[in-house]
Amino acid sequence: MVHARPPHRPARRTFGRLRKPLLLLAAAGLVLTAGCGSDGGTPLAAGTPRQGGTMTVLLPGEARGLDPFTASYINVTDGNRMAALYDMLVWTNPSTGTVQMQLAENLVPTDAVAKTWMLTLRPDIRFSDGEPFDAQAVKTNWDRHAQPEFKSEQLGAVLGVTTEVVDARNLRITLPKPNANFDRMVARHLTFIASPKAIAGGKSAEEPVGAGPFVMAPGGWVKGQSLTLERNPRYWKASAPYLDRVVFRVDPNPANMTAAIKSGDADVSVTVDPLVAAAAQRENLGREAVTLSGGQMLSFNTAKGPFADADARRATAYALDGAAINQQIFDGTGTVARGLFSGSSQLANVQLAAPDNNPAEAARLFAKVTADGTKPLTATLVIPNTPATVKIAQYVQTTLAKYPGVKLTVEALDLPAFIYRSNVERRFDVKVDQIWIDDPEPRLYGFLKGGDPGNCCFYNNPQVDEALQRGRVATDIGTRRDAYTQVQLALNRDMPLWVYQEAVAVGVFSSKVTGVQMFNDGVFLFDRIGMKR
Repeated sequence: MVHARPPHRPARRTFGRLRKPLLLLAAAGLVLTAGCGSDGGTPLAAGTPRQGGTMTVLLPGEARGLDPFTASYINVTDGNRMAALYDMLVWTNPSTGTVQMQLAENLVPTDAVAKTWMLTLRPDIRFSDGEPFDAQAVKTNWDRHAQPEFKSEQLGAVLGVTTEVVDARNLRITLPKPNANFDRMVARHLTFIASPKAIAGGKSAEEPVGAGPFVMAPGGWVKGQSLTLERNPRYWKASAPYLDRVVFRVDPNPANMTAAIKSGDADVSVTVDPLVAAAAQRENLGREAVTLSGGQMLSFNTAKGPFADADARRATAYALDGAAINQQIFDGTGTVARGLFSGSSQLANVQLAAPDNNPAEAARLFAKVTADGTKPLTATLVIPNTPATVKIAQYVQTTLAKYPGVKLTVEALDLPAFIYRSNVERRFDVKVDQIWIDDPEPRLYGFLKGGDPGNCCFYNNPQVDEALQRGRVATDIGTRRDAYTQVQLALNRDMPLWVYQEAVAVGVFSSKVTGVQMFNDGVFLFDRIGMKR
């Protein structure tokens, strides 16, 4: 299996001097595992499927809801359900870093600084309920994201954004600040559009209506077990999708994935667990993988509670050992992180490494925080209840217990409850967290910017905010790298989060499956996947 940087790729569009240099950065933080599993009889991703058939997709958690406002778009949560039901306005190709059009015909800036944009939709597309997929539908969805009472996880993407319907196919977009990468924002946060009629009916979370390749079968959602989707006869692409039916099945234990696919109980899945990915490789299952910046981490509540003290956060980071986690929990199959940026990222300063594995410094800082153990540091670690995260929590708990005055309890929740607790209610002292970043825009910006609803940990550093803005509008790789170096330095000093595993998303599939292509952070394109002829 060869790991290589993506090749240079042609621009899909240009606007003066601004866009061309940004395209050179499109794959920053990403390595495509090119040709992975191309020998030894391992199934290949490329191929044209036959028409028909049923595909079972295994996912580790149930959806909180099936509309674009309640769902999480992450690969291992609801990203795949959303893609099948709604299709995408635009999407990011992780093998090239470019933004691709889907339901949109074009998405381009209309001024020199990229503060105003125009979204143009393809003609004659309809939702599965027969309603027109038009500019007003997009505006209705984006306006709803912006209403705090709906607690959309995409709220940060539309703060300060105004839209105007020009005509049925065109939506004028005005941003609060210039953003040369707003198309990436749309691809990651605003790409799924629900029927306004279904939204008005108030049941879109339970009875989703989109313009995607599949629709929910009558009585198709058995919560906690499965979601059955059927081919959408109104789908806009001729002869697509290939499949007649897609069944999303829930299994909360990712370790079961390989056996399920090998035995035929499931056909495809996606994992962010390097141990599971390694098992799939040993079994010669098909694999489509991308390595990204971000990764698996602990995120601290920096605003209140025991970890509002930066010394407590730094002490925790120094007490823990990423290599030990990789060995003890992942059998050495993962890649130990040196910070939030992947070691392969063109935007990372490879000379910088986050605090890690310095017990003497941890002891000094914990003694300071706890007044030599007389003022205990008591905190709760919130985790999703999966085998790997339980083991990680046990390691963290046991390690910190070695320091006088430090007591950590663990609260394990099922995946939907964990997402609601940590991302919606935002109640935690410290939590197991993860993020996949193909480019710092837009994910890193929202993850770290002070006051952003997507902020990981109530982190607020004006210098970081300024550096993120410089990275957002920069026109050359050197300027962007300089900006993100300042971000790295601040993170290493403030320690709002501690990354222990580099990010990877691996699509796994059986020998019966072909036409496998992944977008964004590792979500399948359901208009292309299917069963072999």
